[in-house]
Amino acid sequence: MNKFLQTASNNFDSYFSPSIIKKVELILLRLAIISFIVHILIIYFCNYFECFKYSHHSYLKAIYTPFSFILFYEVFLLIIIIPNSISEFVGKQFEVITLITLRSFFHDIADFELNNIINFQNQAFISMVLDLSASILMLGLTIVYYKVFHIVEYRDIIVDLDKFINIKKTVSFCMIIVLLILSLTSFLNWCLDMLKAINGNSNFPNPNNVFYNDFFSIMIFVDVFLLIISFTFQSSFLIIFRNASFIITTILIRMSLSISKPMNYIVIIFGFLFSILSFYLYKRGNNFITNDKSL
Repeated sequence: MNKFLQTASNNFDSYFSPSIIKKVELILLRLAIISFIVHILIIYFCNYFECFKYSHHSYLKAIYTPFSFILFYEVFLLIIIIPNSISEFVGKQFEVITLITLRSFFHDIADFELNNIINFQNQAFISMVLDLSASILMLGLTIVYYKVFHIVEYRDIIVDLDKFINIKKTVSFCMIIVLLILSLTSFLNWCLDMLKAINGNSNFPNPNNVFYNDFFSIMIFVDVFLLIISFTFQSSFLIIFRNASFIITTILIRMSLSISKPMNYIVIIFGFLFSILSFYLYKRGNNFITNDKSL
């Protein structure tokens, strides 16, 4: 078992070195640029050539496509960061869901008629306000989380740290494979749903449900697995509660992707607050116990 874990860890280090991660970043950025241009051209043909014309499309929709590639890169980083620490991994989840919320604005503004009167009776306008308000609040809570994370008065003591890191690298390596399979199948399903929507003249599928529902469902089980494994190396009431709170936050994030606005944002923000408060109390509790034992 140890030999298998070491082999998987070595493969992770070789396949996902800083130089390779940089190459992945460049590839995705180039794809984002190409997709942006292609999307603009598609909209142009849809709007001005009768053979492609189903309805008039706003060019603002093209902004959504390159941002999706940037978001995918953040998801890639989320998986790569698993071996670092569970706490840092959760912080990256905060970043991803915040970017998903911000991306919703680009989706909503493309459907907003600029000639319409801007007021709070306009549902499209309200939706955009919710996107921006929720994303800026999530950004603030993410910063607060990292502020708590970088409080260094206490550090977890982990028995056999190298083995624990090797297990997390193995999990991360497996999740990269899952990410590639999931992204491919989700893209194919999205193409089929788009064709059905066009042919049936119905609403386009919610892009947040295309990939992220399944991804965060898988992440729940990854969190649970890491929680169980961590008991072998570090075990205390405070650690159990902290890690359990992280799982709860992941579950709430997954739930929010299937809930309509504004309740979805309320669920996410509650999850953020729950993790931040739990993590803060965990830090304070460990510092108190440590100081008490030193007396």
